[in-house]
Amino acid sequence: MKNLLSNLKWIPEFYFILVSLLWFYVTVNNQPSNYQSMINFPAVILIVIFHIQLFLNDSSFGKVLSGIIVLATIYLIVSYAGRFFNVTDFNSQMFALKLGNLILLNFIMAYLMYRKYRNVQVSSDLAE
Repeated sequence: MKNLLSNLKWIPEFYFILVSLLWFYVTVNNQPSNYQSMINFPAVILIVIFHIQLFLNDSSFGKVLSGIIVLATIYLIVSYAGRFFNVTDFNSQMFALKLGNLILLNFIMAYLMYRKYRNVQVSSDLAE
């Protein structure tokens, strides 16, 4: 049981890797067939960055990543709010189901990630 609880602390990083993989997959499948294959570089960069965080487990990098995710989620809210005011046949039910859950989960996971790295003690083996 203790091993399971120690692995649960990595849920935010795995969540953001999964969201980035899904974003990459959707953009690859939704491109027109007459184009050559285009790669979604922001999704690839996010996948690599969160894998680096998994392996390095750096507290300051984790705080920065959680802050970037919060800023990106706020940008997502603002961009879809702009679309809401410009589109006449906006489906608010689909907005609430798709985007509302993503925004809420992003904020929750970013908070959990920040909380995990907030009080990490830096131990120095050279001092001992």
